[in-house]
Amino acid sequence: MLSILAQHAAIALTNARLYERSRELTIAGERARLAHELHDAVSQKLFSLRLTAQAATALVDRDPDRAKDELQQIALLAAEATDELRSAVVELRPAALDEDGLVATLRTQVQVLDRAHSAQVTFACHGVRALPAAQEGAVLRVAQEALHNALRHADARQVDVTLTRHGQGARLRVADDGTGFDPSAVRRAGRHLGLVSMRDRAGGVGGRLTVESAPGKGTVIEMEVPGG
Repeated sequence: MLSILAQHAAIALTNARLYERSRELTIAGERARLAHELHDAVSQKLFSLRLTAQAATALVDRDPDRAKDELQQIALLAAEATDELRSAVVELRPAALDEDGLVATLRTQVQVLDRAHSAQVTFACHGVRALPAAQEGAVLRVAQEALHNALRHADARQVDVTLTRHGQGARLRVADDGTGFDPSAVRRAGRHLGLVSMRDRAGGVGGRLTVESAPGKGTVIEMEVPGG
């Protein structure tokens, strides 16, 4: 009898430990996901704000009217950043997606970067259907991170964003003519330029991410999601 009780106690203790470990992993996963959301929501908008502010500063003397337009854009971006941050904390979903959808939201963000940056940034969309909410959020965040890398780190002069239908889902492609890099060297050096975040986002919605790059050859990032 004592042996049976001891076995039951051991099983109960093991189950309790497994439950606690599972809870810890869940909390850690949520923290990592929230960290990604906060990073994307804040850094991408601040990057756009900085570029627009630089454009406004350059235009103040020679073209006050255009400078005024850029200042109005800064106010709009600041309001969007507030909404994005609130959305990241409360819903973990980019705010504009609920109102405008993935295609319109991505097109707007590309247009903002094209206006604010000396590089040419283009967007094209072909036959994309509405995706599950989680997949749309992941696609948008990966696109933002890829654009951020191309414009801030790669010194690109041309960045092309394409969203196309892929089976029941979609394929995102962000290609730039920037400095490029060696993906394996980046991993060895412990620098990831957001690649870990992008891979996590793709994998988290059942998709996959591929990165093609080489020094002096630009970078192509593709993400495929399965749809619903």
